[in-house]
Amino acid sequence: MKLSEMFAIYVESVITVPHSCERIIAYWRRLRSIEDLSGKTGLVDSDTSLSVHSVGSQWENSALEELKIIRTVAMDHTEVIATEMLKFLEYRGYTLKDFAVWNWILIGKTAMDAALCLQLVTKQQRGATADLGRVPLFVFQKLLLRNDMSAEALSIFIQQIWQFLSYKNQQNDRCAHTEQPPLRGTSESVGLDELSTIVVRLLRHVRKVWPAAITDIAELWVTHAQNNGTNMSRLAFHYNRILQLIALPSDESPYQSLHHRQRAFFILFRRMIDPSLRLEISREGYRALIQIQLAHQKTASEREWALLKGLTWPPYKEDRTGMDVDIQSESGVSRATTVLRDAAARGYGPREWERAAAILAGIDDDQSPTIQTRSTVVPISRSSVPRCSIASLPPGREHGSDRIRKKPRSQGAASWTARIKATRTLQEAWMCFLICRDQGTSMNPQLYEVMFEKVIYNGKREQDIRKGDGLKSQVSSTSKQSAVPGDGKEVAESDVSHNQAISTREPLPTINSLFEHMLGHGVRPSGRLLELLVSHAQSYKEGVEFLQQSRLHKSVKAALLSLQALEANDAATSDSTLLKTVSDRLFAAWVNLLCKSAQTAHVPDNPSAGNDERREHLERAFRLVKIRSPMYRPPWNALLRLLSRHASKVAVDKNLGHPPAVIKFDIARQLLNSMDSLSLGLDFTCFSYLCAIAINANAATDRWPGTQKAVPEGVMIVKTRFAQLVRPSSHLSCVTRLSDYCCCPDKRGNDGISLQPRLFRTPHPAYLHAYIRCLGHYQDWDGLGDLMHWLAEFAGEIIAEARETANGLVMFRRCFTALRAHGGNESPQLTKEESERYGSKLEGLRDVMHAREDDWGGWPTDDEAERYLLIASQRSCK
Repeated sequence: MKLSEMFAIYVESVITVPHSCERIIAYWRRLRSIEDLSGKTGLVDSDTSLSVHSVGSQWENSALEELKIIRTVAMDHTEVIATEMLKFLEYRGYTLKDFAVWNWILIGKTAMDAALCLQLVTKQQRGATADLGRVPLFVFQKLLLRNDMSAEALSIFIQQIWQFLSYKNQQNDRCAHTEQPPLRGTSESVGLDELSTIVVRLLRHVRKVWPAAITDIAELWVTHAQNNGTNMSRLAFHYNRILQLIALPSDESPYQSLHHRQRAFFILFRRMIDPSLRLEISREGYRALIQIQLAHQKTASEREWALLKGLTWPPYKEDRTGMDVDIQSESGVSRATTVLRDAAARGYGPREWERAAAILAGIDDDQSPTIQTRSTVVPISRSSVPRCSIASLPPGREHGSDRIRKKPRSQGAASWTARIKATRTLQEAWMCFLICRDQGTSMNPQLYEVMFEKVIYNGKREQDIRKGDGLKSQVSSTSKQSAVPGDGKEVAESDVSHNQAISTREPLPTINSLFEHMLGHGVRPSGRLLELLVSHAQSYKEGVEFLQQSRLHKSVKAALLSLQALEANDAATSDSTLLKTVSDRLFAAWVNLLCKSAQTAHVPDNPSAGNDERREHLERAFRLVKIRSPMYRPPWNALLRLLSRHASKVAVDKNLGHPPAVIKFDIARQLLNSMDSLSLGLDFTCFSYLCAIAINANAATDRWPGTQKAVPEGVMIVKTRFAQLVRPSSHLSCVTRLSDYCCCPDKRGNDGISLQPRLFRTPHPAYLHAYIRCLGHYQDWDGLGDLMHWLAEFAGEIIAEARETANGLVMFRRCFTALRAHGGNESPQLTKEESERYGSKLEGLRDVMHAREDDWGGWPTDDEAERYLLIASQRSCK
């Protein structure tokens, strides 16, 4: 019997014991009158989740008392375990005390609760190893199955797993050299399959909450996988599978986190080609590498080749100067194409996945050129991963995993999906779509999804031309000068002469005409296609039509469309089961549509009816989020985005004694508290909306008599949230001044092993700019000074983040322009003393950043600062 199976028997039995661990803890708390403390810590029976900022000596003392009682009570209930099981426990070096402690760790209300309990237990064990058995591997495996993981909790788990594996290796080496028996509780071995399970679960959480830590997971695997004696075929299979998992895009900002995934790839590849191993790269490993290369920005030679492609289709090279004649086609071969050729040379011939990847890389099946398109996924990547766990593969099937793959149902659809995607204009995409249809290819939602993307983004381009002005148009025009076709989802304008124009038998589609075309071919929207349509619906009525024609169940449609139907279902089921059947992305898209409708709903000749409709959409959006309480940020971001809009555009009752902007600021704080109670936390998108809400509230108090003190803590809330977001990974305490984070110790110095990044989250310069605007609006010169000190410390990380987007470095320079404008001679709000102090900090930052001027364009001039203030004042007047 495995230790984990015996623990399950113990947990099942101890529930029936009148004095179980949970009841003993609750009773002890009542005796000691520490209910208030438990409300702060969130241990076991608290309704408030444990915040990382409440961790301190008070919590630790309380937890230590609980541990003492748990161990004492556990030995009084040995009857729950049979005698032979107790002997087995003793043989393995454990007691019922250990069982009780593991149970205490696992019943934490939140992941952060469990992480801190685990950290406390292992801290005690390091001080008294002879008396306490170490936490076994299956406890880590169960902890990593939680769905409420945060970056802070994941950081603790990674540290603890590093220490656990290192301790195991030290004990194995000691026993091998001295022939001494292992210490109690340390005889359990960590095999390759168990280690692989840990790494796979860590990677799943890293993709969701902390992409920067993926390099640390790769180091963990490389360091400890080599200490497991196994056959090379099995080891190669695990390496290739982990490569495949690392190649998967992160849930948020997949392109910005690409450089972390590439570093993780290099760590694994260096080990695989080591002369002592020489592990073979399988088809899955090559596919993972191709997927990473497709997601990269174009190199200088790839960009040069892209600009030489003609305006006809296929886009063959056209020499524009005499020097272009010397540029051969091989100079434009993309990195993904090079990897595809290398894979073919090693015997992995092209299949449907490889053909689709080659098209996105710039070369079609007939060797004609396409548009090299940046993409995080290949159209049929989901069908290439077998649906079975690594450990469950039968013997002899580990390495040749291609044999257990199911064939895709539509063999030609993936290539045509890639062809439609690898186009520049709507005309080119529509031509490919019509050819695909005429050849009898099975029409599926994936084909329509990429075609709808082209139609939607072509409409966005036309809309931006009509509306673009100010700072946004300045940034977009700068990025467009450096962008080439295929760099993003944007659709280029078809601007060619008559003899080069692409003609199609049918007119270019609109969203409505393409939707009717799809229904006519028997395809009903579902999955990502439905999410795309709902999220980009032009009106509420259009979104309802998309939803009604979808493949969702009638009860789910009714719940989304009517609060009455949802409340009736809640009364019957007493929970939000019906809403939870909707995917996270679709739920977010629907909430976002309701929020957009709350801003724009209008009834001609009846303004009051339009207000009622906006209010109804607003109420339903908040109600849906409250009922479901999603562990997915976009629905919350949609609500905060709505609150950040100008007061006149949102239906808020103005007869409440405060400006609407102040009321919305209070609602935003309640939303943030709800997110905190779910251990969800903010992301930078959410933070940028919070900055806008705080700015609007402060501006409203200036214009509304008697409300100047309505939001005095607004800037402190924003500063605290920013400090929490960018907290160095070596800090787990609440710090509201960024200057306290500077010169922080690297986390690898704590144990000499872990390679966790210095920051939990690195902000894109666009979010830094929103923060600078907020501090400047509140005239918080000390806050701006702390930010400048922090920028000087972490400039390298921010520049690396900025490089992954087209306008990143432009926005990075915009941050310094804002700092220069708010605190320079152009700012009349500063006193002479404040101006001198701020100017000295600004000069210090300028000196630090002088060595990096080639990265971001150099210090802004006085004219740029004046122009920035002028555009900002024009925006505030709108």
